[in-house]
Amino acid sequence: MAYEALYTRGRPKTLLQLVGQEHISNALARAISGDKLSHAYLLVGTRGTGKTSTARLLAKAMNCDTVHEAQSAGRPLEKKEIPCNKCDSCLNFDSSPDNVEFDAASNRSVEDVNRLLSTAYLAPLRARVKTFIIDEVHMLSFEAVNSILKLIEEPPPNVAFFLATTEINKVPMTIRSRCQVLNFRLIPQQTIAPYLMKLARRLEVDLHEDAAKKIARLAEGSMRDALTCLDQCYAMADGQITLDDVNETLGLISDERLDEVIAAVRAKDRAAVAAAVTNAFSSGLGANAIAEALITRLRDIQFEMIARGEKNFSEQDRLIDALRKSVGEMYGSGIPEIILEMTLMKLVAPAQNFAAPIPTVQPTSTPVPENLDAGQKIFYDVVTSDGTDAALRSMLQKAVVTNFSDDTLTLTFKTSAMASTFKSTQLTNFEREASQAAGRAIKISVAVDENLPPPILNNMAEPDRTHLLNAMNIFRASDATIINE
Repeated sequence: MAYEALYTRGRPKTLLQLVGQEHISNALARAISGDKLSHAYLLVGTRGTGKTSTARLLAKAMNCDTVHEAQSAGRPLEKKEIPCNKCDSCLNFDSSPDNVEFDAASNRSVEDVNRLLSTAYLAPLRARVKTFIIDEVHMLSFEAVNSILKLIEEPPPNVAFFLATTEINKVPMTIRSRCQVLNFRLIPQQTIAPYLMKLARRLEVDLHEDAAKKIARLAEGSMRDALTCLDQCYAMADGQITLDDVNETLGLISDERLDEVIAAVRAKDRAAVAAAVTNAFSSGLGANAIAEALITRLRDIQFEMIARGEKNFSEQDRLIDALRKSVGEMYGSGIPEIILEMTLMKLVAPAQNFAAPIPTVQPTSTPVPENLDAGQKIFYDVVTSDGTDAALRSMLQKAVVTNFSDDTLTLTFKTSAMASTFKSTQLTNFEREASQAAGRAIKISVAVDENLPPPILNNMAEPDRTHLLNAMNIFRASDATIINE
């Protein structure tokens, strides 16, 4: 086939074209200009960031006639001259027997390495320096690493090694300590997208800016992945590549469908959420992929909000946290679609508590009922009884008797949480104890009053209640317990 993939056509030809790794290209340009290149380099970084391409550029520059002449004359070199790609050495680099490249993942035994490095002690046939580029060096066996170690430790004249790896933690320290280490960074999206648009113009295709940004985001810092995605879209394109083309070609869900789901959740509309999720599933993506796409979209929206100067992100954070949790639940589950649907439904309306609502007593200024003292006597008989459970006694200390009529004793709490806890744990016990203390059946009613005064004030009989209230006013005290003591 005559067609050449974009990731090979897009490889840098000079250090100037090494995109996103300026810290490395600048350092290497100075080293080459000063003729200070090492005999061994360890190139470290994730996939597609330019490790092998840089190794090839260095190997080519070591034998470049233009570079050698500039070094001899003491003339500083610009990055666009390294290498020149015009001299015989550069033009014949790919076919040169003095340039050896091999993949350690498929040639990992000591026999493979010894066979490939058998010519290391022989003088170069054509070039000035014999170069060995070893990719995925961390895959080599222990014995193979030791065979390379000896060569790197005592290198023959005019031999250079370039070792590339994605997992430096698996490379023995004996190798690392004998090499100059070049750390390749993930390439930012802001760097990848303009490069893709520049390359598209050379291909005479109109790549829309939003499409370039989408491809750059999908690449996750890998230029090779970005070029592969662009190559696939370019093969299907008809003069232009839009965002819809990228989504359709790469099998992605569009931002519009994601925005429909997010808008439905924010609108608290379950029917709209159901319709939007069904529409999202029609894209053919799995629930995991849709959930991850929703998280990414919410992240993008949040950054847009930051750019607009907004400061309230509580709703965004709530959605992202719920979706992140659902992604973890989906893995290994046989019903990921249902998990996603129910997560979104809960975001619309959290699960309701179907317990009977506790009536709230409205603040009132009505006089204290005449039979309140009788109810308080029953209450205190239970509280002070030696047979009363400690947990019940502790809970009753937070309650106030606010009414007693028709053998129904009303206990009021300051918060709904206290009232709910009492009803679920101690209500039956207190009814039994109160009935025993009164000698007849007593029913308990529970209420809530957020403006409830201190219990000691309400539980006191007249005239003591009035005297204590006057004392609180005189001493400007807010704690009736302290005054009473």
